[in-house]
Amino acid sequence: MIRSFRTSLFRCVRLCLLAALLFLADLTVQAYANGAPALDLSTVIQKVEEHYKSLTDLQAHFIQLARILSYPQDQRSEGTVYLKRDRMMRWDYETPSKDQYFIRGDTVIYYAPDVKQARRINLSGREGIRSPLVFFEGLKSAEADYTIAFNNEPGFDRSSRYILELKPRDQKKIPLRRILLFISKADFQVERVDQYDLYKNVTELYFRNNRTNQGLPDSLFVFQPPEGVEVINQP
Repeated sequence: MIRSFRTSLFRCVRLCLLAALLFLADLTVQAYANGAPALDLSTVIQKVEEHYKSLTDLQAHFIQLARILSYPQDQRSEGTVYLKRDRMMRWDYETPSKDQYFIRGDTVIYYAPDVKQARRINLSGREGIRSPLVFFEGLKSAEADYTIAFNNEPGFDRSSRYILELKPRDQKKIPLRRILLFISKADFQVERVDQYDLYKNVTELYFRNNRTNQGLPDSLFVFQPPEGVEVINQP
């Protein structure tokens, strides 16, 4: 029962983070040398937006680390993520479980093959879940809900990346402490996202081996229930 509860908790944390990245599909390639002069905040924000505007789709390997204070050991997950414009996203987890998430617009379908069950969740109206997505649509527009600044705390390597810190202006509306974006100085890709909740839990997400503009079909983002799998509408 303890293992089942822990698995459910990590899946819940995972769902919140994946929802928070939904608009990555709307986010581009403009090379910039590591040795270039330091840029001001507004220029970095603009270049991140420019970077992702050129993409029609994206595929990447991801590593996710969840640090939950009530558990002594970090939870590590890996898999492949697929993204496409018009807010389409698919996450195929490979370890430690084979969970899948299919996201189109405000609808999320979460499939857990170990229990042969899928759940359909509608995110519309759930401001606390959807709000973090906004920065991937455009960091400039996100300033209505977040303060955005460079993160300067010690302990992070900044030799090849910028680190932006987003803090919700209203934590009742967006129940997070902060979000950190780790942005490559070479091409302004988001290489890592850290999300800190109000309970000091941290989820880190790393992107590797990006492949872009492959012409991913819409059908890739449609969940096809295996035989005997029920899709439950979750309120």
